[in-house]
Amino acid sequence: MILFRPGQQLKAFSVYRKKAQTDERGRVIYDNENLEYITEIKGSLSAISQKEKYKWKQIEHTASHTVVVRGTTEVQPEDILVHNGQRYDVESVEEPGEVGIFTIVYCNNRKFFSYFV
Repeated sequence: MILFRPGQQLKAFSVYRKKAQTDERGRVIYDNENLEYITEIKGSLSAISQKEKYKWKQIEHTASHTVVVRGTTEVQPEDILVHNGQRYDVESVEEPGEVGIFTIVYCNNRKFFSYFV
């Protein structure tokens, strides 16, 4: 069993947002090469429970991890969180109680992505 002192479990995540572009036909496209740095957040990363996996499977999302952030955050669905070369695609953002104490970010872990090195 690993025991943390308060603050030791917090990890720094860089937040990137996909920028919209239009192609020659006028359709909006998103490209992994065209990302905008938004901010950095600190949060506690953990794998989701079996109950949460089942809930996300029901609504056809593939969330694999949660990041709990103290306070509110600018993170939106479809943003990208990066920590030590690991990429986490944001699926949903919840604020339990809606009082701004904590924010839960549900995300999907992706393989190493060389753009962020």
